[in-house]
This record gives sequence, C-alpha cells and structure tokens, in this order.
Amino acid sequence: MLIESDLLLPIIKKGDRLGAVSERVLGQIKDGGLTGVYASTAALQEVVFWLYNRGLRQEAIQAVNALKLLRNLEWVPLSPDICLQAAIIIKEYGVGPFDAYHAATALSRDSVVMSTEHVYGRIPGLTVLDPHVV
Repeated sequence: MLIESDLLLPIIKKGDRLGAVSERVLGQIKDGGLTGVYASTAALQEVVFWLYNRGLRQEAIQAVNALKLLRNLEWVPLSPDICLQAAIIIKEYGVGPFDAYHAATALSRDSVVMSTEHVYGRIPGLTVLDPHVV
C-alpha cells in the first residue's frame, strides 16, 4: 500500500490537521504493525518543493533525511513507465502531477493508496484507504 504525502508532510508541518493520524500510522509502520507500505520518491520531491517555496532550505535537508530514515517504509523510485502513466493520469483525470505520480506508483504495485485526498477516487483501478480507519 502506498502512503501518500498528506501523511508524510505532517512530520514537518507542525499543527497540520492530519498530525495525530500521521503520527499513529507512521508509528504502526515503524513498529511493524502495518506492513507492505511504500511511498513514491515523488513524495520526497514534493516535500522539498513545499519547503523551498517557503524559503526553508535547511528544513528541506532535515525533512528528507527524517523521511528517508523511516523504518519499514520502502521508497519506490520513479521510472519512465511510472512517469508515462502519471502523464496519462494527468490528461485523463485532471489530477496534479504529484497525485498522478503517487497514483501511477500504486498502480504499478498493488493499486492501494492510503490518503485523505479525494482525487484518487476518480482514477479507475485504485483502492483508497482512509488513514483514519486503518
């Protein structure tokens, strides 16, 4: 199951609306209670862009380091096939690039995304899990 950036960003966004949910889910991943969880390396890019746009360069280094060290979370690199699938998803379903990268990554694996983003429901073949109930 792919964990989407809405559950990774609260690590660095203090006061995020998903902070408690993110902490619980990431704790389950770290402790091995939630297995088979992966993320797209596009999520790391998304975090860097988010912090860069706010002038937080040092925080970007710290955030990527913290995310890459999360125990029991597999990082799936972008491939040309995933990028092509993402471009098709952008065109066909009108989603943003990062959501498309996450969706394409999930479709290349088990087709399951854990996220609060409703955009994934528009993409056929994806199963969306609400992190509030996982």
